[in-house]
Amino acid sequence: MSASSLHFRTWAKRRRAFTLTELLTLSATLALLSLLLAPALAGTRPSGQATRCVNNLRQLGAAWRMYADDNNGRLVYNRAGTGMSAGNEAWVAGFLDFSSSSYNTNVGFLVDHARYPYAAFLGPYVKSASVFRCPADRSTILQGTTRLPRCRSLSMNNSVGEGAQPWGGSSGATQVYRKLDAIATPPPASLFVILDEHEDSINDGIFVTTDTPWILVDYPASYHNRAAGFVFADGHCEIHRWTDPRTAPVLGPGQMLPFNTPMPGNVDVAWLQQHATSRP
Repeated sequence: MSASSLHFRTWAKRRRAFTLTELLTLSATLALLSLLLAPALAGTRPSGQATRCVNNLRQLGAAWRMYADDNNGRLVYNRAGTGMSAGNEAWVAGFLDFSSSSYNTNVGFLVDHARYPYAAFLGPYVKSASVFRCPADRSTILQGTTRLPRCRSLSMNNSVGEGAQPWGGSSGATQVYRKLDAIATPPPASLFVILDEHEDSINDGIFVTTDTPWILVDYPASYHNRAAGFVFADGHCEIHRWTDPRTAPVLGPGQMLPFNTPMPGNVDVAWLQQHATSRP
């Protein structure tokens, strides 16, 4: 072997190894990149709570469809109010607030249709009452000396269901869907049925939207990095993120949000209105 060949192989072998300075520089660069990318990756990757929320919504969407299939296409009752008497049937009973009322904690109002014949209509189709509560909902109430979680964080679109009415009771202003085959505009893939409602807005089982421009009646939840879970009439679920900070206010515990809030230019309000109903 010539001296020049030996010199080249020795040089090449040496160049395959990193110096300590190079290794430290590379490690520091990779660490810095990880810190910079972590927030962006976290924002695009669904959390475990969001995944469980979607699973809950998917089960309720399937139950909503099975109820209609078993009742000649009629959609489940969805009236405002407590759902505790004939003529006031609702898909869930109760009226949530931050008092010690059993409405806040009694899961029978959600699933025990035999005991509550004017509510809990989806109970025969779901396995557990836990699907009615988003795992990210941390709202509680005090009963005696015990703090308990509230049993529900989901509401149903006020334009969908037997007994449903447009906001304000005005007839003909917006479309109301009482049978499955009536859903055409917006198409089932664009009409939301059930969603996470803000813990400081939720009360009865309906989520109200109005066709009055820039008015937010009820507030959607923002549990999942300023986003809420939805199930649509075709059965698909999604986590929808809000862009306007007015849609996702931060309040103290037990502080209820006002209804019918004007929010000029809020594109989130426009999105809710477009996906809740249409004009006939």
